[in-house]
Amino acid sequence: MKRLSIIGCGLLLSPPLAASRALPDSVASLVDTSVDPCVDFYRFSCGGWLATHDILRNESMVEYAFDTAQNAMDAVVLQAITNDSTSLVGELYASCMDMDARNTVGAEPLRDGVQSIVNAQDKRELFQVAGRLARTGADFITNLEPDSSLQNASRNVLWVSHADLTLEDEYYENPQVLKYIEKNLTFYASTILNLTGFELEGSEYDDYGEVVLGVEKQLIELQNYAELDPETADVYYSFLYKEAAENYPLVFGAYAEGMQLLDDAPALTENTEIAFLTTAYFEKAEELVLLVTLDALKVYVAFAYINNFAKYLSEPFVDARFEFFRGVMLGAQTPLSMEKICAANVVDLLPVHAGAAYVANRDDMKETGDAFIAMLNELLDAMATNIKTLDWLDDRTRAGALAKLDTLEVMYVEPDADQLEKEAQGLVKLDPTAYFANVDLIRTAQYVSLAWTIGADVDRGEWGMSAASANAYYTPYTNQIVFPAGLMQQPFFDASGSAAQIFGSLGVVAGHEISHGFDNTGSNFDAKGNWNKWWTDTTAAEFETRAQCLVDLYSSFYTEAEDGVQLVPVNGMKTLGENIADNGGLHVAFNAYKKRACSPGSGDDNSSDNDDQLFFLSYAQTWCGKIRDETAVDSFLTNAHAVGEVRVNGAAMNSFAFASAFNCPAGAPMNPVDKCVLWGQRHYCMLSCEVLGTQGGEFPLAMAATTDAIETQDERERRQRYEDTERELLAVLEAETVDESTRKRQLVGLFDRFRSEYTQLSVKLRESLRLQRRLMDKCLQMKNELVVCALKIKTTEQVQADEIKSLVFYRDECEYAWKQSALSQERECDAVRIIDDLKAKIEDLQLQVKAHVANGASPTPSRRRPHSKGSSEVPLSTSPVVSKTQTSHLYPPTFADSPTMTAVSPTKRSKLLMNGSPGSLTMPSLLSFEEWKFATKVWCPATPLALGGPSRTAPTPSKDAIHASERQQEITRCVSVPSLHPTPMERVNSPQQQQRQQQERINSTTTMPARAGTPSSIVAATQSSAQNPQTAPITRRGGTPAIKRRAPRQLPHVQ
Repeated sequence: MKRLSIIGCGLLLSPPLAASRALPDSVASLVDTSVDPCVDFYRFSCGGWLATHDILRNESMVEYAFDTAQNAMDAVVLQAITNDSTSLVGELYASCMDMDARNTVGAEPLRDGVQSIVNAQDKRELFQVAGRLARTGADFITNLEPDSSLQNASRNVLWVSHADLTLEDEYYENPQVLKYIEKNLTFYASTILNLTGFELEGSEYDDYGEVVLGVEKQLIELQNYAELDPETADVYYSFLYKEAAENYPLVFGAYAEGMQLLDDAPALTENTEIAFLTTAYFEKAEELVLLVTLDALKVYVAFAYINNFAKYLSEPFVDARFEFFRGVMLGAQTPLSMEKICAANVVDLLPVHAGAAYVANRDDMKETGDAFIAMLNELLDAMATNIKTLDWLDDRTRAGALAKLDTLEVMYVEPDADQLEKEAQGLVKLDPTAYFANVDLIRTAQYVSLAWTIGADVDRGEWGMSAASANAYYTPYTNQIVFPAGLMQQPFFDASGSAAQIFGSLGVVAGHEISHGFDNTGSNFDAKGNWNKWWTDTTAAEFETRAQCLVDLYSSFYTEAEDGVQLVPVNGMKTLGENIADNGGLHVAFNAYKKRACSPGSGDDNSSDNDDQLFFLSYAQTWCGKIRDETAVDSFLTNAHAVGEVRVNGAAMNSFAFASAFNCPAGAPMNPVDKCVLWGQRHYCMLSCEVLGTQGGEFPLAMAATTDAIETQDERERRQRYEDTERELLAVLEAETVDESTRKRQLVGLFDRFRSEYTQLSVKLRESLRLQRRLMDKCLQMKNELVVCALKIKTTEQVQADEIKSLVFYRDECEYAWKQSALSQERECDAVRIIDDLKAKIEDLQLQVKAHVANGASPTPSRRRPHSKGSSEVPLSTSPVVSKTQTSHLYPPTFADSPTMTAVSPTKRSKLLMNGSPGSLTMPSLLSFEEWKFATKVWCPATPLALGGPSRTAPTPSKDAIHASERQQEITRCVSVPSLHPTPMERVNSPQQQQRQQQERINSTTTMPARAGTPSSIVAATQSSAQNPQTAPITRRGGTPAIKRRAPRQLPHVQ
């Protein structure tokens, strides 16, 4: 099928897979062409790969892009650290791999720590012991760590927050899942406590595992008080150190004393201000520890300490930890290889040194880094254009967003060399035969280094992950994005690849991180990284509305077990920040890609019809993967990121560019009519590179969809079927050589087809009108705000297509659009009349068919000649004559002027084109959509323009057009036309009216099921699987859960 390019505020429509240039083998081999991309884009993009890849027994998931990059990176890291056995990373790796030495020492390295817990005489002493053990990372209830101040991001302060628990609180909110997990948690806790010989003489507790679970359930109740409250974050939650010790004598005072913070941090004194995320959590924690018995606290502190070090100990500890955390929680069946485990531990403990070793063994980093930063600058430009053109941002908020983007700091490949020295402080040499001692030394050195930063300036050169990581991140309090070298490799990035692949893969990832600066968390921090409410109330409210649309959409996704039972739904609120970043990143990357692909000398001047599809396929295939049911449940419950399938389909559903690239009809699963759009344009024009020529182009070019964009390929095909049926019906009526029985059968069948096509066409007509009206209303609501992009298009009769230029229309455009709304209402009247006339025509035709069938005669075609006496002709219609003004059309249903619906000749069609009036909107028979568009002067609803040029005055109707008096009578009979100079109340609804309308929409939506837990049908599965810790609570053939969406709901409409 030939690609249809609609120029203007339309979209480039293409078949499901354009065939002008073959997709790269690396992309095509992953695709499943039996799946409709407009129904399930993820399965279309990844189905071929999913069919040929299984999850390894020692893994909880398998991922195409990340595993490919990770495996390649692991090979480089392993080679680097094994080739230099005397380096810190080489010595640490060697000690990890020496399992014989680790088994020999067993649990001995933990004996002193465990015994100090057992010997504690009271709770104060116990918390002092817990604080001392926390110097190596074993937190209990409280976490003390330096970080930047909310009010002064350039300065570090001591932050006091809650410590993590063994299980995320979401597990405790799902009783069915917890019932399976908690049995295995108690077994794991008992196992590792027993391995260390932990024993409390005279204790009332027989099962230490049950005690751990009991204390953890008590602590989980505190989590509701542990999070930062955005509404009160500007309140100064700080105390002097000595005041905090008095207020919370156990959970802070004794704990900090055990950590020896006043000794280790030079800038910290009893009169130093320290920061608390919340105070309610510590008030409740202090009350709780006074109520819990001393022995129960000892058991839990011992468990927290041992669990923190279990993976660095002997095989029994390693195996027990695997069984619970990777077996029970994630579904893995066998452990990873020691090489893979030890390499990962080296990267985790010495991230800077491991990253440096990796980069030193990559000979392509200079070229790759230069290509990456060039791409990133294009992404930043695209984001700036996006912010400048968003219609829902007011001037103050827009200026703040641009300032924040302008000060964004980009760090890539690896950190500066001084970070190597910083990480090596206190680590002159490690012992290749003493793994635990090495780990303890490294962690202690890291603690001392952190203590020295309290009260000091923030080190902006410090990274939060290793250069040997296939990941990236954004930090709001430094306003930095970090892209490690590990991400700059195939399949994420290939410096020699096409723009579509580069921007579709790593470009979207980078756009994702840029967008994090403006998500529901990042938007609370200003350009300097300070917590600052720099948004106006009006714009903040608009942000919340659009964000809620995303919450509702993603909450409609859920996992499905093999028997079709709906399992855990996506937590739309928990994943909101990542979903905002996914959607924003996809939009920004696409616009940057289009600008590069269509720019002179880009190297992509010969971009093919399927390049847009290649962009989206490259994006989707980044997330091809399978996960075990246990991992899916864990991810859905605890992860701030949705699983890959949800990320791909969720963002694509909100992308107008995706719907255009794959020609998805409006209302298709992957192209819902109501989209959730936050950091992206709701509508924009996309010109093909052929049209743009050497001029390049700004994207997005416009914000409003036109009537031609509304008409999808599906609608055009439906209209064509209607025309074909009409011609067949007339041909049967006019045929002279067909026997009457055959003619009767043909007439009945064709008439039924004709009526069906009419019904579908009239429904689409109404839908198009409603969408057009909504777009017009949006422009009116913008009032005097800037109307961002429109196009000035002249027909080929005036200038050539390559002379197309873009215009920006400013404040008076809404005034003009309002004047055009009179025409819009006339169109709605026309629509009503069109439908009525269609019904009349069908009734007329039905009478003709019935008369013909009854009389058995063959009528002669006629142009509505009077039936004269004595004529042998049978009248074609007994219904009243329909005037020309009653057959005016908004949407081109292609009826002829006469009731016989005879086709209009090309000559007459040309005359009608020249004489057509935009006021009358008369649609002669068999006009093409482009011809009809020109005849009626229909343009972008937000800025309706005559196609003949920039003049805002509609052309004067010709003498052949409808008489004004007849036209006015029809308008009066339908609806009243608004004044061309309305009052403000006529332009937009009042805020109260808008609020009522919004509430009505919310009330009309389907209520989400309560997320109290997994459906009851899962209980049997969890009970049976609990008998075998290695059995998944939910099993499904194929190794990965199905991701489904609930039935479509009425989402809050966001323009």
